Amino acid sequence: MSRPKVNEYNSYFKGYISLVIGESIEEIKLNHNQKILKFWNTISFDKWTYSYAQGKWTLKQVLQHVIDTERILSYRALCIVRDEKQNLNEFDQDDYANFGHATNRNIDDLIMEWKLLRESNNLMFNTFTEKDLNKKGTAGLKTFTVKAILYIIFGHPLHHINIVKEKYL
Repeated sequence: MSRPKVNEYNSYFKGYISLVIGESIEEIKLNHNQKILKFWNTISFDKWTYSYAQGKWTLKQVLQHVIDTERILSYRALCIVRDEKQNLNEFDQDDYANFGHATNRNIDDLIMEWKLLRESNNLMFNTFTEKDLNKKGTAGLKTFTVKAILYIIFGHPLHHINIVKEKYL
């Protein structure tokens, strides 16, 4: 598997994809799964309800957003692989954050949910053939390959980890 080319995804996702190290599913998993999980586990309990400015998400909401986004992106990948003909919907990340009730959630449960979701998605992506990974689909106005979605799924939390380090910790 090669890295996705720029014609395989909308330019909005370039930053996420650029953060991912690896050119196979196994290599990407080895480079990032434990690193991401370890990061979430190092945040002190008192920081999880912190927001760096009025109207910005708490760290619990950031992690819930990462979970929601991975869940949606993995669904999109599955739909594309299974030759879904309908255009897939976009989603409003702020609405999802506002209705997600993350502030009421137990942080250990949030971290476990991310871990289990990632493990499940890793298993799903392992079943995809090279042909599957190169299939294209559309969500809203954005078109991307399944391979690009895989890279976005790994790059998105890395992007948010960088923001957390810069603005929250």
